[in-house]
Amino acid sequence: MGQSAERPLFALQQKLGCSWGYLQKADSEASQARRDLQAILEERVGKFASEDANLVVFGSLARKEWIESESDLDWTLLIDGQANSRHLRIAREIRSALEKEIREVGGESKPRFAEPGPTGTFGNLGFSHQLLHLIGGQDDTNKNLTQRMLLLLESVPIGPRSAYDRVARAVIDRYLEEEAQLLEAESDNRFKVPRFLLKDIVRFWRTMAVDFASKQRDRGGKEWGLRNAKLRMSRKLIFSSGMLICFACNLDDNLQKKISTESHDINLKYLANYIREYVNLTPLDILADSAEKLGLGSEAAATLLSAYDEFIGMMSDKDARSQLKTMSARESRTNPIFGEVRRISKNFEAGLHSFFFKNQRLKPLTEKYGVF
Repeated sequence: MGQSAERPLFALQQKLGCSWGYLQKADSEASQARRDLQAILEERVGKFASEDANLVVFGSLARKEWIESESDLDWTLLIDGQANSRHLRIAREIRSALEKEIREVGGESKPRFAEPGPTGTFGNLGFSHQLLHLIGGQDDTNKNLTQRMLLLLESVPIGPRSAYDRVARAVIDRYLEEEAQLLEAESDNRFKVPRFLLKDIVRFWRTMAVDFASKQRDRGGKEWGLRNAKLRMSRKLIFSSGMLICFACNLDDNLQKKISTESHDINLKYLANYIREYVNLTPLDILADSAEKLGLGSEAAATLLSAYDEFIGMMSDKDARSQLKTMSARESRTNPIFGEVRRISKNFEAGLHSFFFKNQRLKPLTEKYGVF
């Protein structure tokens, strides 16, 4: 998107009379980080993107929640074309360029763009074939599921985007083409929720929750507090925005008007275009846009997004972040910093509960599709 004022998030902030200073700062720092990243790669790597290979970033940078000197850079070189040894060379050059970009922060030398996490999901090559064709089944690994879901729910290309746009659209088309019936049986003239896509979003959320426990065991409890806070907030945000995308397909009256009532069929192009426009937004913008369109009360909307602003503020606090990184599950029971995490996450959850279980337009869809 363009300037902050154009974002649904900040339009809603103004309407509600709220002050989300931490989110505004993160938005500004994300914009600067994206400009710096492209400049660094153009200088150190040269032509790092092509018609069949685009650099894609995920995580806090894609969500416009970047915290300078703290956020990791999750990236992949997305390949949508013939195998070429040049792609691996470019990925290595990107990695090397990022490792060399060091800045002084508070008298300490730190990478301008910190390396991705140790799971190997990011910081390497990604291939369209796996993302598109391996949906479900034994070959759809956690890594593949994660890359596919985040491609739709929190990603943005750096520089040229032709391959990125093709793959994102192809993945959306694949989800829709697998639907046995996209019209409501009762009326034959209304879109249902795209259930195949929705169920994969739900699967991704459950996978993140289960993997949290697995990683806790594998890492000996390292960074438990920080990962728990992110699971409560940013991970839950991604899941919620994904559900809203799917539910919007059923609730948008303008989209419903594009149905062909004569043939009792639909043109998947309209539905795919609609979803593609939504996934170009950040998760927070999807929440803000949905709150406005679906009539979420001012108090609930303010509670929901003010809690997230507080979360970004806590993630920006070096002392709080440091404590969360070293905190064990046992220590969290009495630690005042984690007490704040609980308070903030409860407010965020209360806002989501108002959204999905009290809003009269969303509640029936949540009950019908969100659980079963």
